[in-house]
Amino acid sequence: MSDKKQKQERKDKNNEGRDEYFMDVDRYINEGMAGGTVFERDHYTNIEEARDLEIEEPPAEYP
Repeated sequence: MSDKKQKQERKDKNNEGRDEYFMDVDRYINEGMAGGTVFERDHYTNIEEARDLEIEEPPAEYP
């Protein structure tokens, strides 16, 4: 394999970042559903602050 090709290949990130944060919250953010509470004031829709992400244990590794 040439040096140029080796530089282009990158190692996959383990657990896609799910080793630090709760998976469903990660999915909600990716799908745009982490906005918090939605309410209407003066005919304008507002979204309150989103909540903090929870740190959790990394996924189990199987042989």
